[in-house]
Order: sequence, then C-alpha cells, then structure tokens
Amino acid sequence: MAMLAASVMMALSACSSPSDGDGQVISNLALPTDVVLDLACENVGVHPETCVLGDPANPFVTTTITEFNVDDPDASVNKFDLAAAIPPGPSGAKARFYFWATALARFPSGENQYFTALALHELFDANSNALSEDDLVRAQALKAYRSVLDNFFGSVVVFECCADLSDDGQPVAFPVPLNLLAADSLHRTDRTGFRRLIAGDPLLVIEQLLQWGYRFTPGTAENNFDDGVVEVIEGP
Repeated sequence: MAMLAASVMMALSACSSPSDGDGQVISNLALPTDVVLDLACENVGVHPETCVLGDPANPFVTTTITEFNVDDPDASVNKFDLAAAIPPGPSGAKARFYFWATALARFPSGENQYFTALALHELFDANSNALSEDDLVRAQALKAYRSVLDNFFGSVVVFECCADLSDDGQPVAFPVPLNLLAADSLHRTDRTGFRRLIAGDPLLVIEQLLQWGYRFTPGTAENNFDDGVVEVIEGP
C-alpha cells in the first residue's frame, strides 16, 4: 500500500496539470472534480453491467486501458499508471469511479471490481456529512463490494514491498484475498479511512455479510487484520 501511495504522487506530478475550465487534465483528458454521481443505470459499476461505457459523463470511454496478460507477461500494462495519475482525495474520487468501472466493464476481474467499490465508498464519504448521507451511492458501493464476493470470491490482488527482507533485494509479492479486503473495508474504518457504509456496531457488518451468504471472522490487530477469514455459507 505504501508503494502504491508513493507511485500515486510520482505519477500525479508527472502526468497532471490544471485545465482551462473546470476539473483537471490528465494526459489532455478533462476529469470531473465534483463528488455528485449520477448513476448511468441501476447496476453501473457492478459486474456484469457495462452501461458505464455508454455514459456521456465518463471521461475514460475512449481511453485505452491495458491489463496484465498472462499469455504475454512482457506486454505493456498502463492501468495502474493511469489510475495513479488521477488526483488524490475527494477531487479525484468521481474520476476514480469512472476509471475503475470502465476497466471492469472491459476486463471483468476481482481487482477491477474491488477498486470500483472502493471508489464508490470514497464518493459516499466525500458526499456525506453529519447531517445527511448519500444513500444512493452507499447502496451502489454495497452492491459493488458484494459483487467482489459473489463474482470474484477467489481473486487476489498482489502488493509488492519489503525488498529489504528478501534474499535478492527485490520486492516481495504478497497476494491478498479480495474477499477479505472487501469484508474488512466494510467492517473497519481504518482499512479505507472512509466512514463505514454500514453505520453503528461493526457486528451489523457481520450480520449483513451473513445475509449475503458469507461468514466473516475479522482479523486481529497483532496481525495487521490480515488474518481474517471469509467463508461461503453452504446451503442445506
């Protein structure tokens, strides 16, 4: 995560510049900076819906987003470089949603679904306050997190860090189950830094996951909460 944050700052300084009008320009692409999201369709940002590709408000409709290809591992991949160039914080939240939802629509994967859910979660946080909360975006974020579990349960995201701990001085790759990241992002504020989508006692999150068909055992602080477990509840 620390390496990803560092790459965000590097890419931002190299690739973004002010626009002449509203928003920011990223590689000559004007991005929205407001936090009000009009949903293009009922399940936008939730696999297998692809309506985001026809949304006129989507700035990434014509952007080429390349993914890692197991059949061609040496091919160029630009997805995380493009994502890192989006301004951090609330001013980039709406653009982040459109980016990851576009990537998801073109290349369905647990990684793209999780980051779409995280962007919706960020938008909910940015567009809510002590007096009112954006219930429409809250519901959409919950659907997106659930899609990680329903459609990509066994998927992982790989983080690299800790080169000083490896024998060859190269970064160590750590695969993290996306089902755990999704559940913990709902359960714990510290996972995302955003207000929780399900307010109140964290036990309510565990109850919601049970209703979705999953049993969640939260991780422990001494293990950085990465030892949690999400299980599918088998039918009778």
